[in-house]
Amino acid sequence: MSALTLKLKINLLFTLDASLLSPEYLEGKTLAEIKALKISYGNKYVKLQTLFTIQGKDTNNICIEKSTNKLINVGKKLTKGSISIKGDVGDFLGKGMKNGIIAVEGDAGSWVGNAMCGGRIDITGNALDYVGGGLPGDAFGMNNGLINIKGNAGSRVGDRMRRGLIIIQGKAGDYCGSRIHAGTIVILGKVGKLPGEGMRRGSIILAKKPTHLSATFKSCGNLKMQFLRLFFTQLYNMDTSLSFFNKYGPEAHRFSGDLARNGKGEILILQHYNK
Repeated sequence: MSALTLKLKINLLFTLDASLLSPEYLEGKTLAEIKALKISYGNKYVKLQTLFTIQGKDTNNICIEKSTNKLINVGKKLTKGSISIKGDVGDFLGKGMKNGIIAVEGDAGSWVGNAMCGGRIDITGNALDYVGGGLPGDAFGMNNGLINIKGNAGSRVGDRMRRGLIIIQGKAGDYCGSRIHAGTIVILGKVGKLPGEGMRRGSIILAKKPTHLSATFKSCGNLKMQFLRLFFTQLYNMDTSLSFFNKYGPEAHRFSGDLARNGKGEILILQHYNK
């Protein structure tokens, strides 16, 4: 059975709420019912067939083609199946998702994985601010799951995250890992100022030394941490596309903090590669 494919056929002028384009909501619906489905576009509701060319029958695997950053809430509260996006997406990708896979061949907006508590998000391009972070007023950001971004990310990656894993293969902006309660953030490129600001627990693993680290972090020196080998091996076993982690050794410079909070978090700066 071929995936349900929605190909955007107009130039979107307003934001399009794509939260209904999920396996949970479309399950059991005929192709005619899906085409007649009304979704929020700007300040009105329009039929799906007005915006997309629709074909295929497998609602458990959805493909959105020619996507733009006007599409928001893609994969909201996803609990199963997969959503593949060819193009860019807007804010709140995977908001509140519990399971399933979202794959984006393009860039994403802000708040990727907001309130996420399971599943996986892969982005081949870049993402804006608050990847895995919480909205203003939220107690926590992401609560579990995996976010893997091959490009760069904006500021406050993982802000207030409680659990889960975020991998940024490119650069990250200022305040990476700000106020995190637990979880792990890995940044392979350069990171902006004050990573880990206000963190309570959790780990921030950096391949490059930050330009400005807060004075409220205490240096513990260079340590051989064998769990890093186990961690990187586990990532490879989970997904062979993450094999590049195997070139990192177990040695890291450890900083504990944020001492302005309770000092139970850590920033690990990887020191060398295995040859």
